[in-house]
Amino acid sequence: MLFLRIPGYMEGGNLRLRPLRMSDSPFILRGLNDGAILKASGLSRPVASSWFFVWWWMKKTFTPSYFIECDSKQIGFIGLYNLIPGKSAEMSLVIFDDNFRRMGYGTRAFNICAQGMQRHSVVKEIIVKVKADNHGALSFWRKLGFVEAGILDDIISMSMDLSRSY
Repeated sequence: MLFLRIPGYMEGGNLRLRPLRMSDSPFILRGLNDGAILKASGLSRPVASSWFFVWWWMKKTFTPSYFIECDSKQIGFIGLYNLIPGKSAEMSLVIFDDNFRRMGYGTRAFNICAQGMQRHSVVKEIIVKVKADNHGALSFWRKLGFVEAGILDDIISMSMDLSRSY
């Protein structure tokens, strides 16, 4: 029997990943309804109108799910889904506030999360899916070391082997 220990709080300097709380839902709902984020995720309309529904959906979909804080300010979300313990998981990462994008927070959040997953042997491979026309996200994941694994219906799958050192 495989015992899986998923890390709780993870930190690196002034950046902290903490488990998602119900009180984070209004912030996440506003972020998920942002036009740029809707376009990047391939959605044409807001995710939901209820913060409770958003919290319930996020907790059900992403295991584990973390809120990204910088100096105690809410800035984003990172979570794993389709988790196959010891093997692979898909990841979503979003920095909601434009003022915090392109400042290295996404890279730092990914590295903190990947180190935690590696240290606790949660998964060996991380997979991300990106719309083919989302050049910013494709560039971001490539800079982190992800490689293209395939394309289906205008969605590019990229993967990273976590057996490499951090």
